[in-house]
Amino acid sequence: MLNKYIWTVPLCLFASFGVIAAEAGQGGNAPKVITPGELPFVQVSEGVRLKELTGRAAPDGAKSKLGSVALFELDPGHASARSHNKAGEESFFILEGHGEVWTGGVAHPVGPGDYILIPPAVVRSIRASKGEVLKFYAITTPAWSKDDDVLVPAPKGAPGS
Repeated sequence: MLNKYIWTVPLCLFASFGVIAAEAGQGGNAPKVITPGELPFVQVSEGVRLKELTGRAAPDGAKSKLGSVALFELDPGHASARSHNKAGEESFFILEGHGEVWTGGVAHPVGPGDYILIPPAVVRSIRASKGEVLKFYAITTPAWSKDDDVLVPAPKGAPGS
């Protein structure tokens, strides 16, 4: 059951909405502060966009194979593609808006402050409620890779169908 993986956590976890990453080329021990507002969005699909703060496709000085953090925005009523990671564990930390995380054909309502842990091989999708944008961080360990991500067709009624 996914319910055992949904917790509410304090917003202070990401209070500054900045991410500190090790600066490449300086022995890995010089921090780099990344401010999401300074990065451009990448359009993933209609109504779904992201900013990769750290990970394989992150800005210089924030690249990592160990983990990735992406800031997602979903327009009202839009959803991420249904997929699962072969080996990676993924977490969502909801910042703003409401929506639902779909796993195993079941919708789990989520809102600000909710933290969702998704083990490897669990098919999931996240959808914004109608009428409001859903903003959340997606954290993946090891870092997200298209080779680890498996797209899955959506059944009738699920996001992406």
